[in-house]
Amino acid sequence: MNSLKILSLLALLTLAILSGCSPKPDIEIQDPWLRLMPEGVKSTAGFVTIKNNTNSPIVLEDVSLDWARHAMLHESKVVDGMAKMQHLDELVIEDKLIFQPGAKHIMIMGVKEPLVDGESYNIRLHFKDREPLEVAFKVRQAN
Repeated sequence: MNSLKILSLLALLTLAILSGCSPKPDIEIQDPWLRLMPEGVKSTAGFVTIKNNTNSPIVLEDVSLDWARHAMLHESKVVDGMAKMQHLDELVIEDKLIFQPGAKHIMIMGVKEPLVDGESYNIRLHFKDREPLEVAFKVRQAN
């Protein structure tokens, strides 16, 4: 085999290997979901895991959506035996941030139309010094 054919073959092999090894995104979204609520309830909560694949902290500053009146970052806590929700101005993500029932969550108020089980609804995640990230959250029953 002549050297031109060998170089061409090596170039094709390198391209094939590199195309199958795409780098991880800076921000990785895992299991975004919305709690299915009973008919007539106009509030719900969103849950997701956000993984930071960079070597620097990432700051989640806000959330927004079009299908409800308002959304904000919240945390549920028990204080003196009473469950309370607290608004969070921002969240710093070093490695990963987990939103889950009974803890940090996206509080959604004034849902305009009843959510449909199994359907997805977009929520924009607003990070400091980054473009907003549009994420599809799937509606389901809480486990």
